[in-house]
Amino acid sequence: MSPESQKVVVAIPAYNCAPQIGRVLDEITDEVAARVEEIWVIDNRSTDDTLERAVEYRRSGRLPQLRVFRNRQNNSLGGTHKVAFEHARAAGMTHVVILHGDNQARSDEVTLLLDHAAAHPETQTVLGSRFSRHSTLHGYDAKRVWGNRVLNGVYSAVALRSLQDLGSGLNLFALRDLDPARYLRFANHLTFNYELILDLVARKVRFAYVPITWREEDQVSNARNWNIFRTALRNLALWRLGRPTSEPAPDRDYEWDEVS
Repeated sequence: MSPESQKVVVAIPAYNCAPQIGRVLDEITDEVAARVEEIWVIDNRSTDDTLERAVEYRRSGRLPQLRVFRNRQNNSLGGTHKVAFEHARAAGMTHVVILHGDNQARSDEVTLLLDHAAAHPETQTVLGSRFSRHSTLHGYDAKRVWGNRVLNGVYSAVALRSLQDLGSGLNLFALRDLDPARYLRFANHLTFNYELILDLVARKVRFAYVPITWREEDQVSNARNWNIFRTALRNLALWRLGRPTSEPAPDRDYEWDEVS
């Protein structure tokens, strides 16, 4: 797919990241803005003033294509991926960049993913890797680095392909590579990305990794590391056995409301 035929939206899931959301938007360069159709902040029912700060930023006019939405339900991170994918598909987009709203990933590095997709038309899903040879980590806890590397290694061995990162906060997904009938069944939790990557492997979808910068400064993690590790291993075992990795959350419609 040529760059001219791509219609890309940057979707920014945001939950209780009021101190960081302005920095995320500030780091979206003019080059990034020129290469995407729209930028969506998707507030997941934050209990702080994340939503208000995003709306204030939109009103500043710096990013004319910025829109701010609020989920009707708290759908967790995985569910907010579903919200982004479903609405992007309905809007006629071809690609979705998922950029976490906590500013651990660098917004200007969206260009790294778009450049790779432009240079490799056969590979349109491009995932950011925190753990590649040329990745850069700032302030990332050593225990979490070790845990992620172990999990990446186990997944790679079972999946029979190199999986350099299972869930960074900067990824480019080509909607042609995603199957709604499958991903809508995945859990809405923080391990949604793990299931999504395993599904790409199972369906033999081509995807690539590019090294990115990752930092921990004033972010507050919602992850419970042991629970995630345990769930990830369970899902991997079920996937290898050909069984469903999770049950979808009940009573979810993945709708949002635009906030102006």
